[in-house]
Amino acid sequence: MINIIQKLKDLKVTGGIIWLLELIHGKNHLTPKLNHLRTLQHGTVGREVAKMLDSKQYRLIPKFENHDLKHIVLEYEMTMKDEIRMQAYLIGNGNLTFPCLMFFSLGIFYPTIWKSLLKEYLDGKNTKSIHFLTLDNCMELELKDIKNEYGRRKMTN
Repeated sequence: MINIIQKLKDLKVTGGIIWLLELIHGKNHLTPKLNHLRTLQHGTVGREVAKMLDSKQYRLIPKFENHDLKHIVLEYEMTMKDEIRMQAYLIGNGNLTFPCLMFFSLGIFYPTIWKSLLKEYLDGKNTKSIHFLTLDNCMELELKDIKNEYGRRKMTN
């Protein structure tokens, strides 16, 4: 019993969510989609998402495809601190979903980034909403064009 409790303590929130989604959908459910992204033209959103995932030796996770897209478009690294920064940005950008708020709340454990979270929130408030941008709808488009429209430094009119 103590061994089980220790394993639960060691389980990261993201790892637990990914494990559950892969249990429901299957671990290789999106392998064909990732393989397709790898065949797209260089510079497209889909190819860049595949390149990012391959560089980290990650795979597409069911329900996280659009999340991975946001990392590419908004230029946040796939680290816990940048994840929390991105959630602050997304909250400012209008994403008040449970997962977004849950991941943002992990910021309490990273006091070194607290000062940057307000800036990220305000940046999100002052840019075009990325909430409904999906990988399926933009995978064949040029990443530079999507970044120009939805990126962190683009101000709305």
